Amino acid sequence: MKQEIRFDYVWTAMSNSDGTVFDYPIGKAKVWVKICGITSYEDGQLAIEYGADALGFVFYPQSPRYLPLSQASNLLSRLNILKVAVLVNPSLEEVEILKKELPIDLWQLHGEESLALGHRLPRGKIIKALRPPFEQKIKEWADCTFAFLLDSPSEKWGGSGKPFDWGKASLLRQHYSYPFILAGGLNPDNIQRALREVEPFGVDVSSGVEKYPGKKDKKKLLDFIEKCKKPTHPVS
Repeated sequence: MKQEIRFDYVWTAMSNSDGTVFDYPIGKAKVWVKICGITSYEDGQLAIEYGADALGFVFYPQSPRYLPLSQASNLLSRLNILKVAVLVNPSLEEVEILKKELPIDLWQLHGEESLALGHRLPRGKIIKALRPPFEQKIKEWADCTFAFLLDSPSEKWGGSGKPFDWGKASLLRQHYSYPFILAGGLNPDNIQRALREVEPFGVDVSSGVEKYPGKKDKKKLLDFIEKCKKPTHPVS
């Protein structure tokens, strides 16, 4: 039986830490777009101007896109958009520091975090990243998440930069009505096919729109976001 979507969580998650409510569409004509791995104001502002719906900031020291707390406060405060903290197995102390110091709107948990930690974050403000088999964690985290992020398997924490079998994501979306965010190897060349095959609530991209880790490519970024916002058609 298909589970019903929790739209109360979705709409709550669309307001940021200062109370601003961001408009976003649900439907096949447009998709919620998160640009991840932002490390500079220039890249963040460019993504906003091109039509991104959220920006992701990585607070995982092992990532090449790691953003130190000393730089994060000034950067996040200057960007008027939904801001997502991307974490991998953080300690409760680390989470509390980020909550206190930064204007974070959504929390993306990309590791093997416990539900106890999830319950210390604002209910309905969590994006829980999943790797195959996806179903294992969905029911466990359903009551406190804004959305589930479907990513490729990888030997390291974080994204692999490679696509997975989108058929699995499509079947999952047909069975559950939770908001699913598609990630893993997306780029301007494959994004429209991914949208047609999966019809996700949103997409998450980092390396697919970069010149090199931590630096976005202006042309790829614009191309990707424009293709996300165009109407899609069923796969023939």
